[in-house]
Amino acid sequence: MHLLPRPSDPAGALCGRQCTPDRIVQIENDLGLNKPKTEQFVTYTKGLVVGNDLGGKKCDAPCLGWSYVQNRPVTDMVKQAFPVTVSIVIGGIVVYSTLGILFGMIAARFRGKPLDRIIVGVSQFVTSIPYFVLAQLFFLYAMVFYAIIPRAKYTSILDNPFSWFVGLVGIWLFYGTVLSANYVRYVRASMIDVQNQDYIRTARSKGLGERKIAISHALRAGIAPFLTLLGLAVASELGGAIFTEQIFGLSGMGRLAITSFGNSDLPVIAGVVVVGAVIIVFLNLLVDLLYGLVDPRVKLS
Repeated sequence: MHLLPRPSDPAGALCGRQCTPDRIVQIENDLGLNKPKTEQFVTYTKGLVVGNDLGGKKCDAPCLGWSYVQNRPVTDMVKQAFPVTVSIVIGGIVVYSTLGILFGMIAARFRGKPLDRIIVGVSQFVTSIPYFVLAQLFFLYAMVFYAIIPRAKYTSILDNPFSWFVGLVGIWLFYGTVLSANYVRYVRASMIDVQNQDYIRTARSKGLGERKIAISHALRAGIAPFLTLLGLAVASELGGAIFTEQIFGLSGMGRLAITSFGNSDLPVIAGVVVVGAVIIVFLNLLVDLLYGLVDPRVKLS
C-alpha cells in the first residue's frame, strides 16, 4: 500500500480543503506519519497490545489505528461493521451446513443412482457460476418479489431480534444455498469412504438399519473433513463477505475493506486484515478441538 500511488496524502485527507502546511506537518507529527515505515509498523504492532496515543487521543488496546479518511478510530469502525458480517455468516452457516450435510449423505446413500447424479450435477453447476453473478441475479429477483423475499437490511439483534431475522433471512437462504453446493461433494466422498470401514461393516453385521448406521456411526467420522473446510470458510467469510455486502448494500467488513481500499485508507485495510487473521487462527484451533468431540477415532491428549 505504501508503494501504490495515492489520490491524496493521509494528512491532507484529515486536514480538509482549507488546510495550511503547518497543520499538515502537525498532523504528520501527531500520527507518526513522518517516521520511517519500519518504526510506524512497530508502533502499530505495539498499539495492538498496549494501546496507542493518536494525535493526543487515547486509543485503548487493541488499537487498530486512525482512519485517514473518516478521521475516527479504526477500532470503532470495525466494531460497527463486524456484527453485520457475523450476522450474515452465522445465518449462512446454519443453512449451508444443514443442506451440505443432508444432500451429501443422500448422495452417498444412493451412490451411482439417478438421485446421486442429480445432486452432484446440480452442485457442480452452481459452483461453476461466479458467486457475484448469482448474487446479482438474486438481488434483481428480490427487487421484483419483495412481497415474498423481505428487503435486505441490518438491524441489531439487541435492538429488535425480529427485525434482525426478517431483514437477513433472504440473504441467509440465498447465501447458504449457494455455498452448500461447495460442500455436498466433500460430505458425499467422506461418507462413502467411512461406509467402507470395518466398524461400519460390524454395525451392519449386528443387524442395525442403514439409517441408524449413517446417522449414529458414519456421520460422526464422515463430518470431520467437513469441519476443516467449514472452519477455513467461516474464517475467510468473517473477514468480509465482500460480494454479499456490496450487492445487498450492507455495511459489513467486506464493504468496509472495499471502500477503504478505494480511498487508500491503509489503517482501515490493516485493521480488517488483522481481525481476519485473528479469526482464522482462533477458528482453526477451535476446529482441531472439535475433532475430538466429533470423530470417535480422535482423542485429545
